[in-house]
Parts: sequence; C-alpha cells; structure tokens
Amino acid sequence: MGRANPFRALVAGLTADEFLLLREAVDERRCRDEVGVGTLAEAAAAYRPDPKCPGCGARGAWRDGSTAAGVPRWRCRCCGRRFNSLTGTVLEHCRKPLPAWVSFIRLMRHNVPVECAAEMCGVTHKTAFEWRHRVLATVSGYQDRIVLRDTVWVDETYINDTDLSKGYGQARKRGLSRQKLCICVAIDVHKNPVAVVCGHGKPSSARVREAMGGRIAPGALLIHDLERAHNALVRDGGLESEAHRADVNDPVYLERMEMVNDLCSWLKRYLWRFTGMSPANLQAYLDWYVYLFRVNQARDRWDPTARVVRHILMADATYRSLG
Repeated sequence: MGRANPFRALVAGLTADEFLLLREAVDERRCRDEVGVGTLAEAAAAYRPDPKCPGCGARGAWRDGSTAAGVPRWRCRCCGRRFNSLTGTVLEHCRKPLPAWVSFIRLMRHNVPVECAAEMCGVTHKTAFEWRHRVLATVSGYQDRIVLRDTVWVDETYINDTDLSKGYGQARKRGLSRQKLCICVAIDVHKNPVAVVCGHGKPSSARVREAMGGRIAPGALLIHDLERAHNALVRDGGLESEAHRADVNDPVYLERMEMVNDLCSWLKRYLWRFTGMSPANLQAYLDWYVYLFRVNQARDRWDPTARVVRHILMADATYRSLG
C-alpha cells in the first residue's frame, strides 16, 4: 500500500484562486529544477546580466527599475534609450510565465503539431503558431557556421511545393519537375548535417554552389552520386571525389551512400509532420532540424530542453506576426 500523501487534504481545501497560485509555484519549482531558472527575472539575471543597448549596441547601461515580471530595466549611457534585459530577444513583450515557454519548447523538440502544443500549454492556436516562429527565428542562419570536414556525403531530396503558384491542386507530374522543391543535403563523418533549400526541380551547378559553397572544408573527400552539379563543388572547393551511379540494386552504392540516404529519409519524415507549411518557411524548419540534430547529439552532457532555453535567451532574434 502506498504512503499516505500529507498534502492531499491541504490541497483539497484550497480555493480556486489559492490552487492556481500553488500550481504556479509548483511550475516554477519544476522549471527551476529542469532548466536552472524558474522565472523570466531569474533567466534575465542568469543569461543577460549586462545586455547591450538595442539602439547603439553599447553596454554598461544604468539600472532603471524592473518590469512587472521582475525583469531589470536599463537606460543606455550613450543614447539614453530605455530597454529591459529581454529586449531584442524572442521573449520580448512575453506575457506568459517562463514555465509555459519551457513546456512549449519541450513539445517543439518533439515536433508536436501546433494544435496539440496550444492545448497543452493553455494558449490559443494563433499564440502557439507565433511562439513556434519566434523559436525558429533564433536558429535563422545557424547552418552558416557549420563546416563539414574530412569525409562528406552529399545528395538531394525533393518534396512537393504547396504554393498554389507552383501547380498545387493540379495533376502532379511524374518524376522530377518544377513542381518539386529541391533540398541539398550533406553530412560529414563527424555527424554534422547541413540541409539547404536549392530551388525547384533538378539543381544546376550554380544553385548547388550557392547552397553548399563554403560549407565543406578544402581537401575533404566528397562521396556523391553522378549528379553533374556536384562537379562544381569538387572543382571550386578543391575536394577529392568519389562518385557512384544511383542504383538501388548496387550494394556498393547503397553502402557508400547510406549515411546521406538515411539523413534524407529522416528529413522527409520530419517535414511530413508539417503538411501545409508555407514554402517560404521551409529553410527555417530545416535550420531547426539541423539545430536539434546537434543538440540531441550532446544530450548525454547537457539536457536538451535546458540547452534550447539557454539558446533562445541568449540569441538576439525577433519575430513579428502579420496578424
């Protein structure tokens, strides 16, 4: 028989308002235990103790009180602008407590649909949609810092374009066509991935060069299929080349291209969860996938949710919805 809970009678006797306050306190405690901070004020003190001025970029501002949530306000010594510690981040003007954001980020890590995230976090669909794009804004350009080294695999994968101007709703053409969006995918032997939108239809040398140029270290071995556009990467990047004819009946091809073929398969399964996504947002979703891929690789050293929370608090990024 389980141990009697000494708090059961106490909780049962609380009024609705008292229970709500207790629940908020418990959420803050749980959030503090999981990610190190329980409120926006604690997060600002931990990760943005000396924020730069969003106007002129200067640091060393004067303290100028606090917001209702306890977040420090500042006044710039140089230009006189007033701001708070979260100005210029995706949590600027945030009206929900930090535990709600942490719960939302945990759901985003598992690519939960917006409808489900909205219900679980107690917000509207519109708010959950905006929160998702706020988080995506923090990883914009994240892949620009990735350089693949040593042995690198590269390939392309394709998805249907849902833009009405690209033939959506019309009869689909078989095989590759301008109705499909091309994604150039690469991964190196150190398990660092890159995924970049590469236009419509079969890629040209110029588009592949634009997508992957500068992302592969000189002298690396590039393993690829016989796509002619890859020759531009080999030539311009000073790479060694190992090319295989794409043949699913060739065991050598399957073995040598397994790394990038698996990545293409995982990427497609990930994108299928966002049916109806605007093609204009595709690169943002790819950046998020690559970011999470690398976060999950280090999960034995750092809790993934805590790492993402730290990232969005320290990233200078904003998002404004149109509605």
